[in-house]
Parts: sequence; C-alpha cells; structure tokens
Amino acid sequence: MHALLTSLRFPSPFDQVKSFSPFQADIIKTIALMAMLADHINTILLNSHNALLTALGHSAFPLFTLIWAANLPDDAARLRQRAKRLWMWAIATQPLFWLAFMMKGQSWLALNILFAYAGCTQLLSWFARWGVNGAMAGLAVLLLLAWPLTPASYGIPGIVFCLLCMAARCISAVAESRLFLLLVCAALTWLSLPGHGFQDTLVYDLLPGLVLPLLIIAAVAALPHISVARLWPRRFFYHAYAGHLTLLGVLAVMPVRL
Repeated sequence: MHALLTSLRFPSPFDQVKSFSPFQADIIKTIALMAMLADHINTILLNSHNALLTALGHSAFPLFTLIWAANLPDDAARLRQRAKRLWMWAIATQPLFWLAFMMKGQSWLALNILFAYAGCTQLLSWFARWGVNGAMAGLAVLLLLAWPLTPASYGIPGIVFCLLCMAARCISAVAESRLFLLLVCAALTWLSLPGHGFQDTLVYDLLPGLVLPLLIIAAVAALPHISVARLWPRRFFYHAYAGHLTLLGVLAVMPVRL
C-alpha cells in the first residue's frame, strides 16, 4: 500500500505556477479578476442574491495568492521594494474599499486583501534582512492585521493560506510534499467553513474555492507556448483593483443620492 501511495504523482500547483510565463500568469490574473468582480457585483449591487456569482468569487483569492507568492523576488532589496509597494497600494485603495462596501453595513475598520499580501511580504522581507527576529516581528504585524482583515478579507485563514503559498515559493522541496498539499487543502477548506448548510457550503464554497482554481491552473499550464510577452501592462492588477472598487462604490451610492 505504501509503495502504491508513493508511486502516485500529482503535479504540484505551486510548481506549475512558478513555471508560468508572464502571459500565462496574466491569464490567471484575468480569470481571478473576473471572479472577484463577479463576487463584488453580487455582494454590493445584488445583495448577495446570486449564488453562482458567489461560488465563482471563491476562486479569486486562491488564484491571486498563488500568483502573488510565485512572483515574490529572491533578494532582500527587491523584497523591501515589493513590500513598500503593497503597503502603498493597500493604504491608497482602503478609502475606495470603504466606499464600495459601506452601503452593506461593513465596518470602516475592515481592511482590503492587499493588507494581507503586504503583511506577508513584509514578514519575508524582514526575515531576509534580520533572520528569525525579523520573522517574529513580521508575525506580530500579521497578528495585528488578523482582526481587521476578518470581516471582508479572510482573516486568519487567509493569512495562513498566504503563508503556506509563500513557504512553497521559498522552499522548493515543500511544494512537492503530499503532506504540505494536504495542509493547503485544509487551509482552503478553512476559508470555506463559514458557509450555510453542509450542502451549500460544499457546492458554493468549498468546490469553487478548492477544485476550480486547480482546474484553471492545470488548463493554463496545458496551453501551447505563445510568444506574446504579456497580456496586460505591469502592475495592471493594482489599477484594476482600485478602479473596480471605485466604480462599484459609485454605483452603490448613486441610488441614495437620487
């Protein structure tokens, strides 16, 4: 039985994403952006009445997180720059995040998802610079962020998933471990736990959040080689994230002004 289990080889999604060309990575970002837009339209404009849009939205965070982790730089100087950029965009888009979700009664303390990526990148940057002491300081920052990230940006489960993806990026042997992949599946399941009933959670939360991202990654990995350098300009996601929050926020507020 042990020989049978060890003979089973499953392509690691982390290895696949790390080997993506910029064009393939942009395809994943586009799909994730569309899923996020569908989820936010459903939440902000449709009062969460469309279960299909909610289900599609669950695939956005895993896809974005895998791409974020795969694109983390190796050297300390570039990590510092990446962390600074993420903090800047997280802070700059926070008023737009409030605008988009305030009509849904969301607390102004709730933080957008870029803070999770910024905090995890900061941890890695400090670890590269100061070792274990830097990592402990980074964990302290993440603990401070956990509560304000909980209402709308996955909280502790989201941070744990980010850290797991970051570990797979930094330690190549980790991504190939079956035990590690089980931990990733458990983290994704944790993200989907605050559902409705068991059947609704399975159909509308767990399957889209766990199975759909794996299918999308496998499909993009199987695409034939395309010589196109990129699908979108660099840092397009930051502008698209801020832009869609602005648009949805204005549309959400407009009926009140009429």
